[in-house]
Amino acid sequence: MKRILKASAALLLGSSLILSACGGNTASTDQVQKPEDPESVSGSITVWAWALEADFLETMVPVFNEKYPNIEVNINKQGPDQVYQRLITGLAAGEGGQLPDLVQVEDQRLPSFQNDFPNTFVNLSESGFEEHMGSFTPTKEESIKDEDGNVIAFPRDVGPVGVFYRKDIFEEAGVEAESIETWSDYVEAGETIKDETGADMLGLTLNESVPLNRFMIHQQDAFYFNSDGELTVGSEETRRAADLMKEFEDKDIMSNVTNWDGRVAGLKNGEVATLPNAVWWYGTMVDQMPELSGSWGMFPLPKFKEQGVRAANSGGSSYAIPQVSDQKEAAYLFGEFVSTNLEAQLDGLESQGLFPSLTEAYDAPIFQEGQEYFDGQSVYADFADIATQIPEVTYTSDYARADNTFNEEIVSMYLYDEDPENVVDRIEQRLKAGTGRDVAETEKE
Repeated sequence: MKRILKASAALLLGSSLILSACGGNTASTDQVQKPEDPESVSGSITVWAWALEADFLETMVPVFNEKYPNIEVNINKQGPDQVYQRLITGLAAGEGGQLPDLVQVEDQRLPSFQNDFPNTFVNLSESGFEEHMGSFTPTKEESIKDEDGNVIAFPRDVGPVGVFYRKDIFEEAGVEAESIETWSDYVEAGETIKDETGADMLGLTLNESVPLNRFMIHQQDAFYFNSDGELTVGSEETRRAADLMKEFEDKDIMSNVTNWDGRVAGLKNGEVATLPNAVWWYGTMVDQMPELSGSWGMFPLPKFKEQGVRAANSGGSSYAIPQVSDQKEAAYLFGEFVSTNLEAQLDGLESQGLFPSLTEAYDAPIFQEGQEYFDGQSVYADFADIATQIPEVTYTSDYARADNTFNEEIVSMYLYDEDPENVVDRIEQRLKAGTGRDVAETEKE
């Protein structure tokens, strides 16, 4: 495996986009109040969004216009990189004509924009959105706040993480998914599956090891930073995750897959038995592996301790109103609608596979229905249970730097068979020097 890893390393040691300011922001910081008579509001707004979320918004415009017939909504679908680059350029120029009235932003990106362009998004807490807080998953609500605790984006979807597994491979190996409660159980099951079927328990590209490592830190109620913005990458939780990442390779239950297509092929061909990933992978499975309907199951992330948490998050985005918009009232009403309207949340799930953060949605019948693709398992209900248990995280403006540093160092750990302890120490040293942040006091067990 190491020969394969070395051959692909150069392709995977790329850096993540780190948002940086190109100039000053001259936008007004005037806030918008929710209108007393919302149905009388008129205007035309432009919304920037990408992929399935943009498709979802298109279907919601006619529904929205039934309630707000005087607001024209134009959905501008583009790629996420294009959205971010155009947003950075427009914010740097401070010109409203270059920016939308509402924009999709991934939750982990919000702190970077706030850091580079202070007060760039409308304070929704002052606009009346506080009345809806408490209606979404706790980790989602925390992710849409600025450092002062103000809500700056309308919450949309979340990405609760579970472990998708091939039921037929588990059955052939005599392994019961219900018996896997801890990561030690997972490794032991992986060894049995490898011995009995030849399939690897896990298939990763090098950079895909970073999300898995992040899941395992997150589920321990830890992260790269604490709520004060201090570095916590040297914590026992981080070291525990790094040790496990190395154990996957040492126990020979992990295979290297070259890219997205390779990952799909490994799962489809029975060369890989499980995939720890977010609920949105369901759509890829149905699209790319329809012939395996009924052969799949899902169980929560294994825990590290007997009383540990089996929940983490991957992905999720929200909508923000740039301060330079001259259609703030109309933008507020559309943002509020697509984040709080129950019909909208359920349509996004059913038509696009976008998992809502609005917890009211979890009581809908679709969440209790068994999914044929998962042999009758009610996976939406299981993911909803996971979503409400996800620990809160603090991303900070240095999230991308931290994620990229972990990426590079975990690659190095695999390539050079390094001690995980040394790798974590190096990550902490690099991030302390690169960010200037203080290192939090951590208590070793």
